[in-house]
Amino acid sequence: MELNDTKKTFIDIYEAYADAIFRHCFFKVSDRERAQDMTQQAFMQFWTYMKDGQNVENPKALLYRIAGNLAIDWYRKKKAESLDNLIDAGFEPSDSRGENIEQTAEFKNVLRLLPQISQDEQNLILWRFVEDLSPKDIAEILNERENTVSVRIHRALERLKDLMKTS
Repeated sequence: MELNDTKKTFIDIYEAYADAIFRHCFFKVSDRERAQDMTQQAFMQFWTYMKDGQNVENPKALLYRIAGNLAIDWYRKKKAESLDNLIDAGFEPSDSRGENIEQTAEFKNVLRLLPQISQDEQNLILWRFVEDLSPKDIAEILNERENTVSVRIHRALERLKDLMKTS
């Protein structure tokens, strides 16, 4: 692929996925500036990958994988803040669909309990229900079978339900 073609493809991919990658990073690190830096770094790594002539079959999957690895690296360097701190700092989940108070309260409870499940389960829940990725998309990100991902999402939801019953 010619450099000009590569630039155009990269710009198209950036415009398509930048917001989603930012949201993913933001949910991981709970810090807007850090999430912006991680998003920029993810796209820079993606650009290097493309510029070096690597074939990118699924740009979304690759970007999520890069962003996830950046978050892991960041957590290794700095102690993680919990989602409880995010809520205490004033984060209010909003829903433009106008969900009722009971659903909003349940969502807040899920956010509070999310740190009690494994990081892998948290990723599955966030990708599926916050990023609205299909099990097929998540399977591509994780390089797993779609059925396996569906089962893992179901199990993560069951763990959250069990935590909700005991809290």
